[in-house]
Amino acid sequence: MKTDIENLSKIQDLLLKYKMEIELSSMTPLTKKIYTDHAHNFVRWVSNDFAPGSRLKKA
Repeated sequence: MKTDIENLSKIQDLLLKYKMEIELSSMTPLTKKIYTDHAHNFVRWVSNDFAPGSRLKKA
């Protein structure tokens, strides 16, 4: 894990608030998806559940 449980919990709470703000914005649906996907991937990364570029590797 790249961060401790306490900080991860705070980050996840902030992610939910961020997603609500994005949903209430006037951005296009695609832009909203991009913003939320990138933020979600960041939270996955700090919880050691995501490796940037991992889908790009060939088996």
